Amino acid sequence: MSGGLPADVLMKIFAALEVPDLVRAGSVCSSWLHAYNCLRKLGACIQPQTPSLIYTSKSSGASAAGFYSLLENKPYTFTLPDPPIRSRYLIGSAYGWIVTADMRSELHLVNPITGDQIALPSVTTIEQVKPIYDNNGAIHMYRYSRYTGSKGYLEPPSVFRLDKLRDYIFYKAFLSSDPFTGNYIVVLIHHPYWQISFARGGDDHWTWLPYHAWYTDCAFKDELLYATFVDGEIHAYDLNDPSVKPRVVMEGLKDCPPLYKMYIAQAPCGDLLQIWKVPEYSEQEVEDVSEPDLDPPDDSEYFSVSEDDSESELDTVPYKRYTTAFKVYRVDLTAKKLVEISSLGDNVLFLGLNQSLCLCAKEYPQLKGNHIYFTDDNEYMVFGSKNKCRKMGVFNLDNKISEKIVSPQIWSNWPAPVWIVPNPRKMNLALLS
Repeated sequence: MSGGLPADVLMKIFAALEVPDLVRAGSVCSSWLHAYNCLRKLGACIQPQTPSLIYTSKSSGASAAGFYSLLENKPYTFTLPDPPIRSRYLIGSAYGWIVTADMRSELHLVNPITGDQIALPSVTTIEQVKPIYDNNGAIHMYRYSRYTGSKGYLEPPSVFRLDKLRDYIFYKAFLSSDPFTGNYIVVLIHHPYWQISFARGGDDHWTWLPYHAWYTDCAFKDELLYATFVDGEIHAYDLNDPSVKPRVVMEGLKDCPPLYKMYIAQAPCGDLLQIWKVPEYSEQEVEDVSEPDLDPPDDSEYFSVSEDDSESELDTVPYKRYTTAFKVYRVDLTAKKLVEISSLGDNVLFLGLNQSLCLCAKEYPQLKGNHIYFTDDNEYMVFGSKNKCRKMGVFNLDNKISEKIVSPQIWSNWPAPVWIVPNPRKMNLALLS
C-alpha cells in the first residue's frame, strides 16, 4: 500500500505530520508502521505539534481523556493508565506532559500520547503538609499548616481527607524541560498563599523556597526561573545555585488592580511577556449554560464540593457576569519596566493551567495570529462550583472580542480542560481512537 516508497521517504513525509495524521499513517500497513517506528526510535525531528485541549468527559469513562485537535476541529479519545484520569485534577502542562493530582493528593506526570507516567515526590514532603497515620501505620489524613517563610503561622493547622487536600494546596505546576530526557525540574506554585517548591527528576522530596509568597505564574528562560507576583513584580531564581535566592528583575505595580491575573511567557524572539487577564463586568444579561450544584456544602464541611458534574448544554436562566479580556506587555529587563504592546503580530498565546505559551502563528497555519487562546483557571471553581461552565475561548487583540472554541462544548466542567502541545516522541498508536 506504500506504493513502493522507500522508508526514508516515508519518514520525511511522516515528520511533517501532526498526531492525528501520524496515527492514521501508522495504521495503514506494516511498512508505514515500520517507517513511523524508525522515525520515533531515531529521535528524528517531527514537526512542532499544534496545541490541543486535553479534557475528560463523563460519557467516555473514568480512564479516558479527550483530545480536541485545533488542526482538525475534531475530538479524539485516549485511554490512560491508572489512577483513572477522570478522578484526577489537572494542574499543569508542558512539553507534551500533564501534571495531575490523584485522589490521595499525590502528583504524577503523564504523557497522554505515549501513556508514560512518572510519580513526583509525595505531597507529604511539601513543607506545610504532614501525614497522619492510622493504627495500622497507613496514612489516612493530612495535617496542613498555613504558614509562609516570611510571616510564620497565619492560621491554625487543618486536617484533611486524602482526596480533599488537593483542593486547598495545589495551584499550578511547571517543567523546565522534557521529562523524557530525565534531566528536568518540576516547579510547583502551592498554598498557602501561592508559594514555590521545586523538585528535580529523581528527587524524593520537594524543596521549599521560603522567601516570598503570592506568585501567580512562572517561565523558564536561559536556565533561570522567572516568577511573577499578583502585582506584576518578577523574580529570577537560579535553581542550580545551592542558595537559590530570588533576584528582583522588575518591581511590582503599586496601583495594580487586585482582580487582575498575571501570566508570564517567553516570546519566540526571546523576550519575556507579561500578560494581564482583565475581568470586565458586563451589564448585558447573557445565558448561563451551567447547571446548579448537585451537592451543595453541608454543615460538617463548609467547602464541600460536588463529586458529580454536569455536561448539559441546556440553556438556563440569564445572569450578569464578568467577561474576559487581556493586556500584553513586553518585560524590559534592562530598564526594569513593562512596555505595553498593542499587537502580538504573528504570535499567538495559550494561557490557562498550562505552562504559558507563545508561538509564531506562521508555523501553525491553522492558528490565528494576534489571538490569545485561553482556558478557565479560576481557583474558586474548586469550592462548590465544579458544575459551573468554564469560561474558555479565543480572544482577538484587534477587536477585543472573544469567541468560543467549540459550541456546544464536548467536555466536562471539572477538571477544567488544559492546553497541551502533544509530544509524539514515543507515541503509542493503541492509545488513540
